[in-house]
Amino acid sequence: MERKIRPTHAETAGTDKRIRNRQILCSAVFFTVLAGYALTFLIPKFYGMTDAYVGVFVFCMFSILLFTSAGFVTRVKNLEKDAILLIVLLLLTGVNILIVSSGKGAFFVLADFLLAFYLSDKLPISKTQVKWYSGAYFVLLFVWLLFVYPKMFAEYGFYGYNTNTAATFTIYTLLLAFLFVQSHMKRFAAAGFFAVLLIVKGVQLALYHRARGAFVMLLAFLLFYYILPRRWWLKKTVFRVIYVLATLGSLLFVALYTVAGTLGVNFRLPFFYKELFSGREEIWMEFFRLFLKKPLTGIGTNVQITSFFEFNVHNAMYNILVVYGIVVFILTLCLLYMRLEKMREKALSDETAFCALSILIAVFFESFFDVDLLWVDYALNLLFLLLVVNHEQDQISGQ
Repeated sequence: MERKIRPTHAETAGTDKRIRNRQILCSAVFFTVLAGYALTFLIPKFYGMTDAYVGVFVFCMFSILLFTSAGFVTRVKNLEKDAILLIVLLLLTGVNILIVSSGKGAFFVLADFLLAFYLSDKLPISKTQVKWYSGAYFVLLFVWLLFVYPKMFAEYGFYGYNTNTAATFTIYTLLLAFLFVQSHMKRFAAAGFFAVLLIVKGVQLALYHRARGAFVMLLAFLLFYYILPRRWWLKKTVFRVIYVLATLGSLLFVALYTVAGTLGVNFRLPFFYKELFSGREEIWMEFFRLFLKKPLTGIGTNVQITSFFEFNVHNAMYNILVVYGIVVFILTLCLLYMRLEKMREKALSDETAFCALSILIAVFFESFFDVDLLWVDYALNLLFLLLVVNHEQDQISGQ
C-alpha cells in the first residue's frame, strides 16, 4: 500500500497563513466597496458625483481579487473551463460594444456581473466573515431607517431618490441584514424577534413606496425560505427548473407581458395604485424591434428610445440579450448555470447558505421588472450573496 504523507506543522501553518491573507484582502475590498455603496444611498450628492465611475471602481476592486486571491493567471494556464469562458465573454463583450459604438460603461456593467459569479467559489469566506459582512449591512440598514430615511421621505411627494430606487435599496439591504439575524438564530432567542420585525417593516415600506419589484423580491424570499419545502425545491431537477425560470423564464415573461399589453385589457393593482400595464410593454416592444436589427452584437447603450425618457430595459436578462447580443447572452447563461449547479449542495448542508441562496433567487425574480441584478451599484450585494452560499462551513484552524 502507498503510504500517505501527512503535511508538516510548518506546511499547515503556511497554508493557514495564505488563507488568512486572502481573507484579509477580501475583507479590505468588501469594506472599501461597501463604503461606496453606503455613501451612494446615504448622500444623494455623492451619488450624483460618482455614478459615472462606479462601474470602473467595482471592476478594479473585483479585479484585485481576481488576480490575487482567485489565482486567475494560474487557472488560465491550467485551461480551467470557467476561466477561459470568462476571458471569451469579456473579449466578446468589448468587441460588440466597439462594433455598435456603445457607451463604454456598458462593458463594466456586464463585466462586474460576470466577475461576481466567477469569483463566487474562488473566495471561500469563513463563518466569522459572514457575520462581520452581514453585520455591516445590518448597521447600514439601522442608520438608513432611523436617521437618513425619515429626512428623505418625510413626505411622499418630496424625496431624495426615485421611490422605486429607495424601496429596492431598502429591501435588498434589509435581506442582506437578515443574514446577520439568521446567523445568530441558534444562540440568541431575540434574533427571531428581529427577523419578524425586519420582514414586517419590509412589507410596510414596499407598499408605502408602491414598489412592485421590491415587493416581489421580498415575497419571493419568503416563498423560497419559509414556505416551499426546501428538500423539495432543492432537488436537482426542481432546482434546475427554478433557475431556468429565473433566467430564460424572464424572457418569456417579457414576451407574454408585451403581447398581453396589446390586447387593451388593463386594471389597477390593489395596494400599489398603478395600472398593470403602465408602459413597460411599449419599452420592451421597442427594444425588441431594435434588437432584431443587430441580434449578434446587440444594440449597445448609445441608443435613443421614444417609449421612455432614459435608456432602461427594465429586465436584467432581457438587458443582457438586447444590449450585448445573443452569443454573449448564451455564454453568460453557461457561466451562471455552472455556478448555480454547485450552489444547491451548499444550500442543502448549511442554513446560512440556504438563506443566501433564497435571497439570490428572489433577486433574479425581482429583476423580471428591473435591472437590479445587473446594476453596478448592487454588484457588491450580488458578490456577497454568492460568497455566503459558498462560504467555508467549517472554520479554518485558528478561528
